[in-house]
Amino acid sequence: MNIAVYSPNWVGDAALALPFIHQLRSQNPEAKIIIVCKDWVESVFYNHPYIDDTVSLSANDVRGIINTVNTGLLLRKKKINHFYTLTDSFRSAVIMWLSNAVHRVGYNSQKRASLLTSSITLPLAMTHRSKKYLNLIGKEKIDFSEKYIYLDQQEVEWAKEKMLKYGLENPIAIFPFSVASSRTFPKNKIKEWLSKSSEQYVIFGAVNDGNDAMEIINQNKNISVHSFCGEYSLRQSIALISVCKYALAADSGLGHISSILGVPTVSFFGAGRSNATKPIGMNNVVIDKSKRCKPCKKNICCLNAIGKSDVNYAIKSLCLDF
Repeated sequence: MNIAVYSPNWVGDAALALPFIHQLRSQNPEAKIIIVCKDWVESVFYNHPYIDDTVSLSANDVRGIINTVNTGLLLRKKKINHFYTLTDSFRSAVIMWLSNAVHRVGYNSQKRASLLTSSITLPLAMTHRSKKYLNLIGKEKIDFSEKYIYLDQQEVEWAKEKMLKYGLENPIAIFPFSVASSRTFPKNKIKEWLSKSSEQYVIFGAVNDGNDAMEIINQNKNISVHSFCGEYSLRQSIALISVCKYALAADSGLGHISSILGVPTVSFFGAGRSNATKPIGMNNVVIDKSKRCKPCKKNICCLNAIGKSDVNYAIKSLCLDF
């Protein structure tokens, strides 16, 4: 039996889909599991022993009607029996329908119920994203002790060598940026949080985060801060994160990655989002001051309300020195 899963399109959501993959394998130990995903999240699933095949889609593969139709028709070669979509998009349901999958399962969002053989009612908005995915196969419980992201020894050794090349020993990862500017760390707060620290820090981010990273470095001249923004692929960044002492993470995909890897992670959340999207790793602490504003002002206040003492307390709760 061939089972396909249409992955979420964002790195953090793809990471939160990993418990779903594990439960799917547990329920179907003899099946072939195929991941259909955007190419920018493929690294999350790479080298995973529960995944037998990956179909990586570029932005062009799903841009416009013709490309979407062609993608769905090409998936017919996979002879899919069951196809689950973890996104709520209409396009994913069209691709599933065109693939000729016998059973097509997803939520009844965006008027796509007619394209699904099993259309499930959307859960409450505050349902955690990982549980939302698991609900499609009748599960809710997450085993936090499970290994969900798989790096081989060669990747880990490469990461250690790169850190040594830059003179970095056991550095702290910082993920200050998010796809939403309102969820990005205020630069003045980073300066406050890192003040008087003797640790080494590495900023991770995309190419277009480079200028902001340099601004953070320039504002913290007495602190050892290095930027990896845009220097490495997502997969390489995952390996580099895995050898960090701990991580300070905005509400972002890399925060989910570090937490799932087992790297102690302090996650900063605002606007009441932590209930639905907080990381799922065992060694993770969330700082969320959303409740201080009624009505919520969408991160304008809550991230700025996080003080150095809050950060230090979170680090201590992870049984770490600072």
